[in-house]
Amino acid sequence: MNEPAVDPAGLAGYLASRGWRNEGMWRGAEIWEGTNTRLLVPPQREYPDDDELLNEAVAKLAALEDRPEEEIRLDIAEPMVDTIDIRTQPDAPSGTIPLLSGVRAVDSICELLDTSARTVEEGTQLIFMGRRSSSVQDFLGSVRLGTSKPGSYIFTARVPLVARAVQASLFDEEETDPFGRQVLGTLERALRASHTACTQVIRGTASFDIIEDYVEQGVSADLCEAVSGLAGHGVDRPFSISFGWARGLSAPAGESIAFSATMASVLSQAAKQLRDLSRIGNTTITGVIEDLHDDGIEPPRIKIRGELQSSSAEAVARAIWVVVSRGEYERAGTLHYQRAYLRVSGRLSTTGKRLEMRPDSTGLEIIG
Repeated sequence: MNEPAVDPAGLAGYLASRGWRNEGMWRGAEIWEGTNTRLLVPPQREYPDDDELLNEAVAKLAALEDRPEEEIRLDIAEPMVDTIDIRTQPDAPSGTIPLLSGVRAVDSICELLDTSARTVEEGTQLIFMGRRSSSVQDFLGSVRLGTSKPGSYIFTARVPLVARAVQASLFDEEETDPFGRQVLGTLERALRASHTACTQVIRGTASFDIIEDYVEQGVSADLCEAVSGLAGHGVDRPFSISFGWARGLSAPAGESIAFSATMASVLSQAAKQLRDLSRIGNTTITGVIEDLHDDGIEPPRIKIRGELQSSSAEAVARAIWVVVSRGEYERAGTLHYQRAYLRVSGRLSTTGKRLEMRPDSTGLEIIG
């Protein structure tokens, strides 16, 4: 297959977006200076050797960036494409991956993008319900997977960015990023938040319910499941995720996000616990009040940390939000101060961004 011709203006834009400096001209070619190296780039095709100079520049860039030439050419030709690279580390020769781990990784990439797209469209959720919308389906249909790169086994997803959205009204002049950029921005924030949550669990300063504290940052049971799927069929391999931002838009700065096999296991277990509890129904929690919340909009609630029990599942140690009446909320303030040991029974359900219990008629029982 013939290589596509390199556009001189596109190459110059690519170099400028990566910090190269135009230092003037030499014999009709622009001098682009990077870190301890220079490239000659003709401003247009004018002389017989211009294509040779352009191809040499691409080859040098590929060597400097340790990436295939084909990928460099794609990035030059497509200034409005964001990318996400998933570097897996399977127990296999470089450039290969066990079949089951590869299938799971591709499914997980799709689920990551699906969950983040739904977060942009529907708002943050602890657990997403129902089917994806047609617009999310169309977005997923526009994403392309690139060829694997050397170095373990690296998946690349390319996300085309359409033109900025037309303003919503004549009175709203604020521009919004393309949907694809919003999705990847949301995904990056959620991945960093899930990484932080995992770190706390591994250090022993938090339990699985810490995931619920990061729902507003885009973390959900769906995201946790998708991330853990990148750790191989046995959820036992490390991996890292990095983002490449289209040079046609201003881009956030951030380093790659590395997940250990232990982190993947934490996310897998946390997601399973959330899904199990969302279906459990009637439960009882015994413990102490950890927090109180009353914003004047939603019904007041208290967070009880202790042992959660039900007739259909094993007991788990965690915290649960319990919705209470105004009178019991006032009473809970004193019980919190006293570190009273309580028992509350009721129905557990998912309410958008958290698990919460609606107590039965017994209310808050003091047992110690």
